[in-house]
Amino acid sequence: MAPNMCSPYTALPNSTLLTVAAAFVFLIVVFTRRFLLRRVKRAPAPAAAPPHVLQFPPSRRHLLASFTQCEKLAAGLSEVPPEVLQSRALTTTKKADSQDGLYTPTGFSTQEIRALGRFPDYSILSGVPHPQPVSPSWDISKATFRPFRPFRWNYHQHMALMKYDPDWWVELTSDYASTMAKRQTLFAQQESRIFFQSPSPGTDLAVRELMEMLLQFLCTRYPAHFSLSPDAAIFHNHLLKTTTDLLTVPPLKVIFDNVPEDYAVMLRNEETGYYHLRAAMVCSSVGWHVSLHRDAPLRAIHAEVPDAGKMAMSMDRWFAKLPADAPVARCSWSLEDWEAMFTSPEAEREEGREWNRSAFCGEPEKLTRGDIRLRCDAQTLRRLPLSGAVAFNFKAVFTPFEELKDEPYVPALLLKVLEAGKENLITYKCEANVRRVAMEALKDWAEEQVRDGVVPADWEVTTLDESPFYPGWEERWKRRQGLA
Repeated sequence: MAPNMCSPYTALPNSTLLTVAAAFVFLIVVFTRRFLLRRVKRAPAPAAAPPHVLQFPPSRRHLLASFTQCEKLAAGLSEVPPEVLQSRALTTTKKADSQDGLYTPTGFSTQEIRALGRFPDYSILSGVPHPQPVSPSWDISKATFRPFRPFRWNYHQHMALMKYDPDWWVELTSDYASTMAKRQTLFAQQESRIFFQSPSPGTDLAVRELMEMLLQFLCTRYPAHFSLSPDAAIFHNHLLKTTTDLLTVPPLKVIFDNVPEDYAVMLRNEETGYYHLRAAMVCSSVGWHVSLHRDAPLRAIHAEVPDAGKMAMSMDRWFAKLPADAPVARCSWSLEDWEAMFTSPEAEREEGREWNRSAFCGEPEKLTRGDIRLRCDAQTLRRLPLSGAVAFNFKAVFTPFEELKDEPYVPALLLKVLEAGKENLITYKCEANVRRVAMEALKDWAEEQVRDGVVPADWEVTTLDESPFYPGWEERWKRRQGLA
């Protein structure tokens, strides 16, 4: 039969049909491939893992072999792989019921920490020796802080780390009792702003460990003034004439009631590897309070410090790697026109006052040299060996500005910093009226030291070899305390 020429389904040869089918399949493959490529290009790239997620400080687990109570656990010990430390990390971010079979960043399991018991020898665990006891002739009624003068030239913002001396982790001075009384008054008024601990097993361990390390230090450094009962359950403070039941009083409160310094405890976030503020007791903050930074990461806490953004990455890296046996010290400074212990805008508003950083804001022309104070915040940073936390402690030390007059090289060095330092850094260090009065005084004193032959006329200003002190400081400091 002849084909129907009007039909749309006119028959085609088999070879032609095969050719058309192959072309159709080819087009499907091409367009499908292009569609998939577009989908791949449009899909967001998977988030990169945080750079420190598998970075841990050097393990301290091998030191279990030094403790008789851990002999069985210590047999055949090996270093825990980073992947296991990460996947079985003791939580620092939330409450948890079970704590068995988990690890701290420094490689200890929760069972091993329990086996160590209370008050193990932290000089062994940390690798930092116990302090030497103070001299028998040491008299706290005459004791003064060491004269920190942490001025540098050239001056730029960095971590300014210094050598750590195990004798000076906690430094007691003649104002110990009055300082402790002020802190208790502040606690009664501002507890929520100056004191907190976030709930998690990791934080609980870190705070308890810090308390034990501090009490061990006090009893070793000042044996006539502090002691523990034979069972280490009661702490005796012979200066304040108090006893503390260590089995019932929270560890952070034990520290607050006995140590006249501020503490901040940073813990590794097990999900990201970054360090966050999980516990703190900070009384010496001006214009801010520590609860504003509760649970904040390190870089957020320092966001308002000039040029801190440039250091954020290096600080994160430094915290991730800091060994327990390598604590460091540092000291920041500012020039103030009053000795403020604690102020914050919120607290001032609650009391019906307008907050000012400066006591002389309204009448700057009345400021004199005698009104200025050098504030030094002496700090230490150290890794706690069991919990892996990094503990800051810092103390605000105020010195009458006029004491700098007789300290060799100090007036010329500080004058250079105030004259030629980076403007945003110097503005952060002191108010304009304080800077003006200070520079006038420093210029006079620097010229006097040249005239008196204390400083060579051709001395090129630079950081002193004795930094953060000055030439001859120690003899003068000891003489004032009757120790020379």
